[in-house]
Amino acid sequence: MAKEEDKGEAKVPEEMFKDVKFFVVGDIDSKVIQLLKDGKAKEVSYNALASHIISEDGDNPEVGESREVFDLPVVKPSWVTLSVQCGALLPVNGFSPESCQIFFGVAACLSQVKYFAKSS
Repeated sequence: MAKEEDKGEAKVPEEMFKDVKFFVVGDIDSKVIQLLKDGKAKEVSYNALASHIISEDGDNPEVGESREVFDLPVVKPSWVTLSVQCGALLPVNGFSPESCQIFFGVAACLSQVKYFAKSS
Protein backbone atom coordinates (compact mmCIF):
# COMPACT_ATOMS: atom_id res chain seq x y z
CA MET A 1 0.00 0.00 0.00
CA ALA A 2 1.46 3.38 -1.04
CA LYS A 3 1.67 6.25 1.40
CA GLU A 4 -0.25 9.45 0.64
CA GLU A 5 3.03 11.35 0.21
CA ASP A 6 4.12 8.81 -2.42
CA LYS A 7 1.04 9.73 -4.46
CA GLY A 8 1.92 13.42 -4.30
CA GLU A 9 -0.93 14.16 -1.90
CA ALA A 10 0.21 15.86 1.28
CA LYS A 11 -1.81 15.53 4.47
CA VAL A 12 -2.49 18.95 5.96
CA PRO A 13 -2.06 19.11 9.74
CA GLU A 14 -5.41 19.94 11.34
CA GLU A 15 -5.99 23.69 11.62
CA MET A 16 -2.54 24.46 10.21
CA PHE A 17 -3.83 27.54 8.37
CA LYS A 18 -6.57 28.47 10.87
CA ASP A 19 -5.24 32.04 11.26
CA VAL A 20 -4.84 32.56 7.50
CA LYS A 21 -7.35 34.60 5.53
CA PHE A 22 -6.22 34.39 1.94
CA PHE A 23 -6.97 36.26 -1.25
CA VAL A 24 -5.94 34.74 -4.57
CA VAL A 25 -4.59 36.92 -7.39
CA GLY A 26 -4.38 35.25 -10.80
CA ASP A 27 -4.60 31.58 -11.65
CA ILE A 28 -3.61 29.33 -8.77
CA ASP A 29 -3.79 25.55 -8.86
CA SER A 30 -6.99 24.37 -7.17
CA LYS A 31 -4.93 21.85 -5.16
CA VAL A 32 -3.18 24.75 -3.39
CA ILE A 33 -6.52 26.33 -2.51
CA GLN A 34 -7.77 22.96 -1.26
CA LEU A 35 -4.68 22.57 0.96
CA LEU A 36 -5.42 25.96 2.51
CA LYS A 37 -9.06 25.07 3.10
CA ASP A 38 -8.15 21.64 4.50
CA GLY A 39 -5.97 23.47 7.02
CA LYS A 40 -8.96 25.68 7.97
CA ALA A 41 -7.87 28.83 6.11
CA LYS A 42 -10.63 31.18 5.02
CA GLU A 43 -10.82 32.59 1.49
CA VAL A 44 -11.86 36.26 1.43
CA SER A 45 -13.40 38.23 -1.42
CA TYR A 46 -11.32 41.40 -1.08
CA ASN A 47 -7.57 41.81 -0.56
CA ALA A 48 -7.92 44.27 2.34
CA LEU A 49 -9.63 41.54 4.38
CA ALA A 50 -6.79 39.05 3.87
CA SER A 51 -3.83 38.13 6.01
CA HIS A 52 -1.99 36.61 3.01
CA ILE A 53 -2.10 37.19 -0.74
CA ILE A 54 -1.39 34.11 -2.87
CA SER A 55 -0.05 34.90 -6.34
CA GLU A 56 2.49 33.84 -8.96
CA ASP A 57 2.40 37.26 -10.66
CA GLY A 58 4.40 39.93 -8.85
CA ASP A 59 3.57 42.49 -11.56
CA ASN A 60 -0.19 42.34 -11.04
CA PRO A 61 -1.62 45.70 -9.83
CA GLU A 62 -3.61 43.93 -7.08
CA VAL A 63 -0.38 42.45 -5.74
CA GLY A 64 1.23 45.89 -5.63
CA GLU A 65 -1.81 47.39 -3.91
CA SER A 66 -1.90 44.57 -1.36
CA ARG A 67 1.73 45.06 -0.48
CA GLU A 68 2.02 48.85 -0.65
CA VAL A 69 -1.39 50.02 0.59
CA PHE A 70 -2.41 47.22 2.95
CA ASP A 71 1.11 45.99 3.90
CA LEU A 72 0.14 42.34 3.36
CA PRO A 73 2.55 39.50 2.69
CA VAL A 74 2.37 38.24 -0.90
CA VAL A 75 3.50 34.66 -1.31
CA LYS A 76 3.78 32.13 -4.08
CA PRO A 77 1.69 28.95 -3.88
CA SER A 78 4.90 27.11 -3.00
CA TRP A 79 4.64 28.68 0.48
CA VAL A 80 1.48 26.65 1.01
CA THR A 81 2.77 23.36 -0.36
CA LEU A 82 6.14 23.57 1.39
CA SER A 83 4.49 24.55 4.69
CA VAL A 84 2.32 21.44 4.42
CA GLN A 85 5.34 19.27 3.63
CA CYS A 86 7.19 20.70 6.66
CA GLY A 87 4.16 20.37 8.91
CA ALA A 88 4.41 24.00 10.05
CA LEU A 89 3.81 27.48 8.67
CA LEU A 90 7.01 28.69 7.06
CA PRO A 91 8.09 32.33 7.25
CA VAL A 92 6.76 34.33 4.31
CA ASN A 93 10.21 35.80 3.55
CA GLY A 94 11.65 34.16 0.47
CA PHE A 95 8.30 33.28 -1.10
CA SER A 96 7.63 36.59 -2.86
CA PRO A 97 6.55 36.27 -6.52
CA GLU A 98 8.72 39.28 -7.52
CA SER A 99 12.06 37.59 -7.27
CA CYS A 100 14.17 35.28 -5.23
CA GLN A 101 14.39 37.01 -1.86
CA ILE A 102 15.94 34.36 0.34
CA PHE A 103 18.16 36.89 2.12
CA PHE A 104 15.68 39.79 2.07
CA GLY A 105 16.00 41.79 5.30
CA VAL A 106 19.15 39.96 6.40
CA ALA A 107 22.22 41.92 7.46
CA ALA A 108 25.29 39.70 7.40
CA CYS A 109 28.70 40.35 8.89
CA LEU A 110 31.34 38.07 7.47
CA SER A 111 34.48 37.52 9.45
CA GLN A 112 37.61 35.55 8.72
CA VAL A 113 36.84 35.57 5.00
CA LYS A 114 39.87 36.00 2.82
CA TYR A 115 39.63 38.13 -0.27
CA PHE A 116 41.98 37.48 -3.13
CA ALA A 117 42.08 40.19 -5.74
CA LYS A 118 43.28 39.25 -9.21
CA SER A 119 46.12 41.34 -10.39
CA SER A 120 45.78 42.85 -13.86
